Amino acid sequence: MDVRGAARGGAPVSISSASGDNNHGSVREYVGKLPDLEIQNLPEKRRESFWRTIRRYIWDDPDKPEYEKKFLLKLDFFLLTYTCLGYFCKNLDQANINNAYVSGMKEALGMYGSELTYASNVFTAGYVISQLPAVILVTKLRPSYVIPTLEVLWAIFTFCAAAVRTVPQLYAVRFLIGLCEGAFFPCIIYLIASWYTKSERAKRTTIFYSTATLASMFSGYLQAGAYSGLNGKLGHAGWQWLFIVCGVISLPVGVIGYFFNPDFPENTRAFYLTTEEVDFAKQRLVNDGYKPLGASAWHKKKIFNIFASWQFWVLSFGYFFVQSSFVSQQPFFALYLKAEGHSTYEVNVWPTGQAAVGAVTQIVAGMLTDSPLLRGRRWQAIAVMQGGTIFSCIVLAIWNVPIGLKYVAFYASYMSAGVPGIYYSWFPDLMPHDHEMRGFMTAFSNCFSYINQIWVADAFWRTAEGPEFRPGFVSAAVFGAVLVGTALLMRHLEHRDVSKRLGQQQDSPSNELIDAGNVDRNIV
Repeated sequence: MDVRGAARGGAPVSISSASGDNNHGSVREYVGKLPDLEIQNLPEKRRESFWRTIRRYIWDDPDKPEYEKKFLLKLDFFLLTYTCLGYFCKNLDQANINNAYVSGMKEALGMYGSELTYASNVFTAGYVISQLPAVILVTKLRPSYVIPTLEVLWAIFTFCAAAVRTVPQLYAVRFLIGLCEGAFFPCIIYLIASWYTKSERAKRTTIFYSTATLASMFSGYLQAGAYSGLNGKLGHAGWQWLFIVCGVISLPVGVIGYFFNPDFPENTRAFYLTTEEVDFAKQRLVNDGYKPLGASAWHKKKIFNIFASWQFWVLSFGYFFVQSSFVSQQPFFALYLKAEGHSTYEVNVWPTGQAAVGAVTQIVAGMLTDSPLLRGRRWQAIAVMQGGTIFSCIVLAIWNVPIGLKYVAFYASYMSAGVPGIYYSWFPDLMPHDHEMRGFMTAFSNCFSYINQIWVADAFWRTAEGPEFRPGFVSAAVFGAVLVGTALLMRHLEHRDVSKRLGQQQDSPSNELIDAGNVDRNIV
C-alpha cells in the first residue's frame, strides 16, 4: 500500500501489503509515530517564529519578497550610510568651534568679548538662508550634484578656518560654512522620505538623526586628541589641527556623495540599482499613496497655495514647539555637577549619558512606529517621549526634590531628543499629494524653529539663572504640552484629509489623487 504525504514536504512512502495484517500493523505503527516528528520540530519552529517577530519589530518585515529585501539592502548600504556619514561630519564641523574656542583659539584671535556668540550668529544666518533655495534647487538639479558639492565646499571652508588670523576672517568663514551646511539636513530628510515607504521610514530617519549625538560626543574626544597629539606640529596649534582634521574627515564623504547619492526615484541614475529596481522603487511609493516628483511641480502660484494650507502653519509651529521643549539650550546638568563640587572628569563625562538616552530613545521609537504595533502612526511615540521630558522638567522646576529623583530627571529630560526624527517621518503622510511641498515644509519648519530659538534662549535660558534654570524648565514643560496637543491636531487633520480623498475617489473613480485601496482607514 502507499502512504502519501506522510511527512510534510516529503516523498510518498510506499509499503508493500504482501505480508497481510502484519504489514498493516507496521503501517499503523509508522503513521502513529509521525506526530512525534512534528513535536520534535516545535522548539525549532518556535525559535524561528520568535526571531522573525523580533525582526519584524526592529527592522523590516522578514516576509518581504527577496527582490525587495535586496533592493532595501542596497539602499541602506549606499543611501543611509552616506547620509549618516554626511550628517556626522556636518555636526562635527558645526560643534568644533566651541571646542577650538576653549583650546586656544580665544587667546590666539583675541576673542575676549562676545565674539564667539557673533560667530555663532553669522553661522546661523548662513544656515537659515540656504535651506529653502536648496530644497527647491534639488527638484530642478540632481541632488547628487548639489549636496556633495556643498559638502566639498564646507570641507574646504573648514580647512580655511584653521588659517584665519583675525576675528572678521573667522566670521566670513563661519558664514560660508553655515551657507553650505544649511542645505544638507532638509535635503537629506526630503531624500529619505522619497525612497522609503511608511513602514520603513521612521527607523531610518531616527538612525540618521542620531548621528548628530555621536558627532557632539566625538568632537570633544577629537579636540582632546588633536590638542595632546598634534599641538605645535608643523607650526599649527591644537585648535587649528581640530579644523584640519574635521576637513580631512568631511572631504572624502563629500566625494563619496557623487556616487552614493541616488537622486530621487524619478530621476535616479544610481549605478547600484537595476532598471527593474528603479521601476519597482517608483511603483511601491505610488502604491503607498504618494505623488511622484514633478506631479505638482513648482509654478508661480504654488508658494501661495502652500501658505494657504494648514500644513504650513501647523507643521511650522509644531516644529518650533519640538525644539523649544528640548532642554539643550544650556548645559544644566554639567553646571549642576560643577556647582556641587564634582571632579572635572565627572562634569564632562556624566552628562554624556543624556545624549545616550536621547539616541537610544529615538532609535527605539523609530522602530516601534514602523512596526506592527503602531503601523506607521507617529503621534503616540511623540506623546510618550515628550511625556518623559515634561515629567523631568516639572521635577527640575521644583528643584528641591530627592537627589535620586533629580538624577532621573536629568537623564530622562533627553527623551524628547527622539521627537524630531519621528516628527519629520510623519511629513510624507501629511502631504502625500505634493512631493515638492514635502521638501519645502521640511526646510521651512527647520528655519522657522532656528530663528525663534534665539528669543527663546534669551527669554527663558539666561546663564545667570543657572544651574537651576527654573524659567527654562517651566517653559520647556509648557512647550512640550502644547506640542502633544499639536500632534493630536495633526492626527485629526490627517484623518480628515484621508476621509476627503476617499470621498473624492468614490465620487470619481478615475481621480488620480490617491488610490483608495492604499489609504490607511485605521488612522488613530
